[in-house]
Amino acid sequence: NEFHAENIAKGLNTVPGVTARENEGDSNKIHIRGVGTEMYMGEKPGVAIVIDGVPVQERAGSVNIDMDNIESIKIIKGGASYLYGNDALSGAIVITTKRPKATNEGSVSAEFGSYGFEKYIANYTGSTEKFAYLIQGSYKASDGYWEDSDYWAKSFNGKAQYYIDDTSDITFGADISKRYENDTGSITHTVGGDNQVETNPKSVGEVGYSTDYDIDLSKYFLTYSKDFANDANLMAQIYRYEDTTENKNGAYYNDQLPGSTLRNDHLYDAYANTLQRGFKSEYRKDGEKLAYMVGLDIARNDEDKNSKYRVDYNDGRGGVFTIGDINSDTSFTEDISAIYGELKYQINDKLITTFNARFDHMEYDYTNNNAAVDEDNNWDKDFNEQSYRVGATYKLKEDSIIFANISTGFRVPTIDQLYAGDILSGRYDYANNPDIDTEETYNYEIGYRGKQDMFTYDIALFQLDRDDMITRNGGNYVGDTDGDIMYGNFADSRNRGLEFSLNSDRTKVFYFAFNYTYLDAEYTRYDEYKLILHDTDLDEDYVEGTYDLAGNTVPRTSKHSIYLEGNYRATANWMLTAGMNYKSSQYADEMNEIKVDDYTVVDIRTTYNTKVMNLAVEFFAKIDNLFDDQYYLMPRVTGDRNEDGYYDFRDMGLTVDPGRVYSFGLNVKF
Repeated sequence: NEFHAENIAKGLNTVPGVTARENEGDSNKIHIRGVGTEMYMGEKPGVAIVIDGVPVQERAGSVNIDMDNIESIKIIKGGASYLYGNDALSGAIVITTKRPKATNEGSVSAEFGSYGFEKYIANYTGSTEKFAYLIQGSYKASDGYWEDSDYWAKSFNGKAQYYIDDTSDITFGADISKRYENDTGSITHTVGGDNQVETNPKSVGEVGYSTDYDIDLSKYFLTYSKDFANDANLMAQIYRYEDTTENKNGAYYNDQLPGSTLRNDHLYDAYANTLQRGFKSEYRKDGEKLAYMVGLDIARNDEDKNSKYRVDYNDGRGGVFTIGDINSDTSFTEDISAIYGELKYQINDKLITTFNARFDHMEYDYTNNNAAVDEDNNWDKDFNEQSYRVGATYKLKEDSIIFANISTGFRVPTIDQLYAGDILSGRYDYANNPDIDTEETYNYEIGYRGKQDMFTYDIALFQLDRDDMITRNGGNYVGDTDGDIMYGNFADSRNRGLEFSLNSDRTKVFYFAFNYTYLDAEYTRYDEYKLILHDTDLDEDYVEGTYDLAGNTVPRTSKHSIYLEGNYRATANWMLTAGMNYKSSQYADEMNEIKVDDYTVVDIRTTYNTKVMNLAVEFFAKIDNLFDDQYYLMPRVTGDRNEDGYYDFRDMGLTVDPGRVYSFGLNVKF
């Protein structure tokens, strides 16, 4: 909260090894140690998003979380499937929402900023001898920097905690929000000879692949906790999370509009409902030498999706569709039953070892409701997966330790990847591949953390091997129009690096934080990448060649990332802060033909606390991107996007950063 950040990405981008795509609103895509950056659209990013103990599946591989309801964030780096199961390839973001306090107090706040940004929050926490509660309501909205990038969010959340006795309690939590999000400012670098980066950074006239999101989110949980006299604890939780999203997608060139050179309309109205229900329980026992935890994780998840044509459309392949025709209609169930545990043993006063293991049994059932009714419209698949972590810490002296660990992560193939030929339809012809293996990661890490006088520091060396990456044989988002496309284990990668952080004593008049990440992410195998160009005479795509990309850098990864922040306590009530975030250059494509420049962003903020009529009042103001350095967000290119017969920077799709942004506000506690 001290950042007064618009979304979670602002905070996470200051952490070594973590990158988050900054969107307007609350939807952010998070990556750890470069895993998942090759996928820039709606796929899961290989990071488990855990809210109040539960891995949350939210739409489009992005996390939707009310920033103002967060109490704390813990980041687990490296494979984290030993705790959270499927898709925790490179780690987990563990979010704990605000809890009731043993006090009776409230606060209200208001914030205003560039491009019509406004935010209002009110909360109150109360308690008695047996009961504590927290309620909070918030509203925020913005016109957005890019054309049609307006958004708003209304949220109500709260927790009620009842103390059964001195050793046990029960907590009920609820979070209900309604949101609207529009475009994210995607443009093609050059269209019709015009450099849109220079002439059209606000993406006037062009729409993103998906827009106009209406989102309803609800989260409910009930948690029981019991402490035992033998230093043991039992936790049991039931939950129900639901995400209902409606939007437009399938951006295309509407030739019915005279002079159209940009993607300016959408083919489909899309609907998706994701419902998560589950039970989770952990029993922990501490001892002098031995501590252990055993856990049970049962999840029953359902997803219903459909899309309908919102325009009359001729696909050029004999298909003629009218408004309201069904494009897709699917149902999906995911049943997860898992057991997991942790064993921690103190060998002596200096050396502690830790072992984690988890076993997942997953049952997938997928139904295509759009095809003729026969036995081929339903597909199911079972998976049995094991994951583990082995680690140790060695205390060199009281304030410093060496740590090392090996951890694993996994991602199973989806049903529509295994049976793409039966399930997927559209521009390209797909083929089934029922023999896709589970994608796996192996993270090796050694590090040192400690404290010296007024400084704390942490340094880690890591290697994260990613085996059997699940991709398309034509490359992500690119189709081989001369033959069938299929999903398969077409690539491996190796991400090596160093993460370093140095922090000074926060109680001093001046204190600072310095974080540095070195990341070398490369493909160790990728022997079937097809480059698609466009024949302007025949007006059709063709494959220029199939390439072996082994040794290429994974796109959208910077080798060097630096965050430096300085804080000056000018008076007992007045704080001044300046932060600098640097990212070195990165490739926009798997071919490593197109590179975008490095950038540095400087932010400043200030807070002033005072008393007004016995009320605690905080005034704050900040300027993001002080020097107005507009850079590229999520640069991407897969083929001849502008269809001029050449593969170059003109084919790049990207979003231009909004540049300098102002905001200010106040918070009043009573």
